[in-house]
Amino acid sequence: MIPTNGNQAKTNSPNPDQAAATQQVSASPIENTNGKIEQTKPVAKKRNHYLLLLTIIILVIGAVCFAYWYLYLRFYQSTDDAYVNGNYIVLNSVVSGSVVSFYADDTDLVEQGQLLVLLDRTNYAITYERELTVLAATVLEVRQLYDNVKVSQAALDNRKAVFERTEYDFKNRSNLIDSGAVSNEDFVHAKNDLMVAEYNLKQAQFQLQAAQAAAGNTAIEKHPLIEKQKANIASAFYNLQHCFIYAPYTGYIAKRTVDVGEWVTSQSSLMAIIPSTYVWVDANFKETQLTNMRIGQSATVWFDIYGSSVVYEGSVIGIASGTGSIFSLIPPQNATGNWIKIVQRLPVRISLDPELVKKYPLRLGLSANVDVNITNQDLPFLTQTTSSRPVAQTSIFDIQMEEVNQLMEKIVKENLNNQQDH
Repeated sequence: MIPTNGNQAKTNSPNPDQAAATQQVSASPIENTNGKIEQTKPVAKKRNHYLLLLTIIILVIGAVCFAYWYLYLRFYQSTDDAYVNGNYIVLNSVVSGSVVSFYADDTDLVEQGQLLVLLDRTNYAITYERELTVLAATVLEVRQLYDNVKVSQAALDNRKAVFERTEYDFKNRSNLIDSGAVSNEDFVHAKNDLMVAEYNLKQAQFQLQAAQAAAGNTAIEKHPLIEKQKANIASAFYNLQHCFIYAPYTGYIAKRTVDVGEWVTSQSSLMAIIPSTYVWVDANFKETQLTNMRIGQSATVWFDIYGSSVVYEGSVIGIASGTGSIFSLIPPQNATGNWIKIVQRLPVRISLDPELVKKYPLRLGLSANVDVNITNQDLPFLTQTTSSRPVAQTSIFDIQMEEVNQLMEKIVKENLNNQQDH
């Protein structure tokens, strides 16, 4: 046994007052703990209420989004990779020459047929006048060809008469040679004269054929030499008229590069004309968006320049036959092995309401947002009809030749009549 002293025993002995205090202290945390638990229950209940409310809100938003997609979005394809496009007319000169003046600058509005650039006409005017003079000389030459036919015909008739006379003399001497009434010398001379007359007759026949071939079988006014010279005159007149350069289409001037005194050729770019009426939108849709897209489906378009307050109505009028990458300078070569799959885009042409375009004009290259309604799947995926009408046309290159044709006919008649009078 381990002996214990009295103090230790006294310390370890239970004290009724200390035990009661200890019991109270040990009971206090339990009560505090219970009190805290009772205070936490309302907080937890409130938190659960918020979680339930948040869950309901998320479910409602999800249901609304699903309903919006199911009832609307799944019937539309949209893209913001779209831009305004249209005709871009680069103005060139048909003939070469020095620029005397120009009549329009950047941002100016021009109408079809309006004079834009004037070239120096001196050289072309001289050429035109010279060709008119050559026509008069050509008519005289052709008239001489027809006169040569008459001369050759007369020479042939003369040779025929000579041949007939020498043939008659030879036959008479042939009948008299046996009787001795004609000397042998006269007989030989008659025979030689007949041979010469025959050769001269053949020569005259060939000369007549050559003259007839040179004159031809047409009327003198339609002779090939005269018609050729008329074509030369028409060409000179055409070049002279094209010293005046007119606007081929109504639109606005852009990128004017021509200046006074500049020597221009048919390869020189003078200025550009942007038509303001005929424009469209090229919307670059992803290939995954084109599955249900068809020609003729309706579309709505709005542009950054006007915002969503101005909405253009249009329709799909064409889907490109190739992606932009295939028409690039260096098309992709996927067979080399260095291949990364990239979702391709195809340009889709969207028409625009021309009346709204007049009210809210557009410029080439402006950004656009496009929505296409793909509900109607009975429409064709590709264009089924061929184009039979001109997309655009101009009449500024139609040179009026009536005046110059009348002048040429007058020159021909005057020179023919003068020759016939003589």
